[in-house]
Formats: sequence, structure tokens, C-alpha cells
Amino acid sequence: MKKAGMNNRSNMDPRVSRRSFLRGAAGGLMALPLLSELGGGVARAQAAEAFPKRFIVFFQPNGTRKELWSPQGQGADMVLPELLTPLEPYKNDLNIFDGVDNAVGHMGPGGPHHRSMASVLTGAVIQEGDFVSNDGRRAGWAGGASLDQIMVDHLNPPTQFGSLELGVNVRESVPMGRIIYRGAGQPLTPENDPRAAFNRVFSMISQDPGELDKLALQRRSVLDVLKGDFSRLNRKLATPDRVKLSQHLDALRALERRLGIVGTMNDACASLPTPPEMEFTDEALMDEVMRLQIDLMVTAMSCDLTRIGSIQSSTAFNKLRFKFLGIDDRDGHSLSHAGDANEELQGKWVRMLKWYSEQYAYLLQRLASVPEGDGTMLDNTIVLWCSELSRGNTHNLNDLPFILAGKGGGALETGRHRVYDSVPHNNFLLAVLKAMDVSVDTIGHPDLCTGALF
Repeated sequence: MKKAGMNNRSNMDPRVSRRSFLRGAAGGLMALPLLSELGGGVARAQAAEAFPKRFIVFFQPNGTRKELWSPQGQGADMVLPELLTPLEPYKNDLNIFDGVDNAVGHMGPGGPHHRSMASVLTGAVIQEGDFVSNDGRRAGWAGGASLDQIMVDHLNPPTQFGSLELGVNVRESVPMGRIIYRGAGQPLTPENDPRAAFNRVFSMISQDPGELDKLALQRRSVLDVLKGDFSRLNRKLATPDRVKLSQHLDALRALERRLGIVGTMNDACASLPTPPEMEFTDEALMDEVMRLQIDLMVTAMSCDLTRIGSIQSSTAFNKLRFKFLGIDDRDGHSLSHAGDANEELQGKWVRMLKWYSEQYAYLLQRLASVPEGDGTMLDNTIVLWCSELSRGNTHNLNDLPFILAGKGGGALETGRHRVYDSVPHNNFLLAVLKAMDVSVDTIGHPDLCTGALF
């Protein structure tokens, strides 16, 4: 099984290769052809100047209450229901889905939690195995890669970590506890300890805040360093050559940004405080751990250490009491399975569900707080919120609660409530891959892939 928490780039020493690359790239920029030799490189370099597209999975277990989840209307007129009211500030950044079924989750061995966890992001039939579910049925791991890892393989992002997997009390190392798969039978374990995740993700930068300042200095534009030289040269040139020089400088600036020499060390990529040593499995600290993991994910992406990640809250077992919400008599799994007529337990379940919505809203807030060009980091990101079930007390795998936030760099039209008539979620996964510039015809079970959903 893959080591917890991160899908590392292979054969890369973060302390040596990154700094050597920055120095070498900065020096090499000036070796580019200067005037007439530049040719079409200007247009190519300027076209390459774009903020990276990113993808984040936000997972909560045990489904929801769709009657309190599905909105009415579209765009500015969309009316969010009780469970989604924390998302009101980001209503125009959302795509909310109804009528998308996990058809493949009905196939294969094991109980519904096993099958649904293994298939929600892979679209694949669960494998045979010896893991025993709550109802005594046996099953194995997922039968294919999850969509985030398909992105890693196809996009090969030039980042320190191919992907970053973070968890909040993800305890059980069984099929009911895993949603991210490198491939068939290859689950990736999320890192539950914010401090351990911080130390590993930011290992190239010491805990001394001055180190980040030094790295920012290393990333100073070579154009800024040589500004005076360019000014003196510009005064000596005839008008046509001045235009060519200006185009050349624009191309160099674009290339610098593309290579990460400048532009990535923005305000959000600042000294993130080292998380404290804490009992990160303590139920009473789940709220604090969640916020720390969200902050870490956004900062890592702002620093361009990764562009693909997931934040998983608990597992399908979800034997956790939400003490920080004042719920200490029942765990999340039992509340999700309470009868519809039990108003007391359903009321507690709604409080838990609204907490998940608040955490998703906080993730969107953090992304929206990072400026990128004329927009924000949220505009260049796709954030998938999902669960393995539609409704816990019936183990319903149909009409799953899927939400996408962010425009994905313009790939998605947002402010939409998209309603379908019982379509397989494989087509939903295909559409997300397409929005992330991954061209594949199938994901998971090929018979359930009839084309991208949107």
C-alpha cells in the first residue's frame, strides 16, 4: 500500500532539484533570442502564461438528506435549502447535481458501504477479497484508479507532489475507509496528522520564516534584476526595435511565470504556522483538525507544491461522536441510520450535515481569498464534494449528493442546478476529467460510460 498522505514525484530531491532548477531557469532565460530571432516564441510564451488548474476532493461519509439538500432555481435566483445555506456566498460558483446514480455500486461483492466507497471516485466494480463488512459480506479493494489519480497520470503536473491526500479521523484501513486509489487494489492512505503533513509537504522550507523570504528572493524576476540594463538599451534602439524589445520582455516575463520563477510566491504562499502537536484522533478536536488540513491544502496549492488533492472526513464506519457540536450520545454512523420519524436523532444528524457544509464553505472561502490575475484561486480550481451514499438509513446508492465548486479556469459554467434522470455516475466522473483537460473515453466500468455528462 502507498505510504500515507502524498503521491510524491519520483526521483526528485526537493532541497536540491527545485533550487537548482530555479537558479538555472533564471540564468537561462536571458539566453533566449533577443529581437528578430524571437519569432513566434512571443505568442507561444504569452499563451502559456496561465494560472494552473487544480482539483480537490472533499469527502463526507454516510450520505445526506436530499429533501434538505436539493436547491430550487438557477444562478442568482437559486434558492439553497437548509443544509446548503453556508454556501450562499458562493452560490454563483456552484454546480449542484441531482439524479446521478452509482450504478456500479450495486455490482460486485461486499455490503453497500464497501461497494460504494470503492466505486464513488473510481466508477469500478469492487474486487473480491477477505475484508468483512458490517453485514458479514466479504470484499476487497476497488477495481480501478480514482479520477484524481487518473489526472495525475495524464497531466503529469510539474509539482513536488503529484497529489496530496489529507484526512480527518480516517481510522480504518479497509475498503470502507478508502476512496482514493492509485490503481486497482492500490488504495492511498490519507495523512491524518496536520503536523506530520506540514513537515513533509513543506520540508524544502525550514520552520524558520526567514527561509521562505530567502526562497521568495531567489524567485525575483531576472527582468527586475536587469531593469536598468534594459532601460539603457531601450534608449539606444530605433522605434521598431523598441517594439520588439518590449515583446521580448513580455515573453520572458510570461515564461518566468510559467516556470514558477515568479508569480507563485503570492501572499497566500506565506509562512503557514506549524500545526501544534495534538491528539488528532480526539473526537473533540475534529473541527480544529479539519480547518488545519484545509489551510494546509490551500497553502500547498498556492505554493504550487501540488495541484491535485483530497480531504477525507472519517470513513463509512464513521464511529465518531461530534462532541464539538455537543453530540456525545450517538456516533455519526448511527445518526445517519436513524429512522425518518425520529425527530431528535434526525435533528442531530442535520446539525452534523450542516457542519460538513460549513467546512466545504470554509475551503471555498480560503481558495477565493487568493487572488490570481483578475480572479481568484477558486476560479482556477474544481472542488468536488461527495459522499458514498445518498441516504444512510436506506443505504441508497442512487441520486448521490455531488457538488462541484469553481470554474476550473473557465472549463465550467457555474451557478447551475443540474437535474438528470437516473444517469450512471461514471459519466459524471468523465465530465470532471474532461473539465480538467483529461481526454479519456471511460473510467471504471466501460459499459456504464456513454459520454461525459456535461
